[in-house]
Amino acid sequence: MGPAYHPEWLVTFWLTTPGLNWLNPHYLLILLVVGIVVRHYYKKRTADRIDIPDTEDQRFKHLLLRKNVIEEQMGGLDGKLKSAEITEEDYARKLKEYHIYLDQVKKELQQYTL
Repeated sequence: MGPAYHPEWLVTFWLTTPGLNWLNPHYLLILLVVGIVVRHYYKKRTADRIDIPDTEDQRFKHLLLRKNVIEEQMGGLDGKLKSAEITEEDYARKLKEYHIYLDQVKKELQQYTL
């Protein structure tokens, strides 16, 4: 087995520094690498857990917004009917469509509120 190829300045720094000369540099290097690997896996696991609720929260907020928009459009139909912008047949058809959409959104919202 050949000699170790460590730079002279590194050996003198390690051996002349108080506190460092008591530690084995090879064990310290192994401990440092193990610590970095453990920290990497820990961060990776916690990052995956944090992303899941954000998508659920965004979906819930989107459904609430959809519900509010549908209710506003249903309220606006009365004004359009009174101002004769739409016929009674169109009013009834659109009101029925909005009720179907609103029921779908409410069913999806119930999944988050139970």
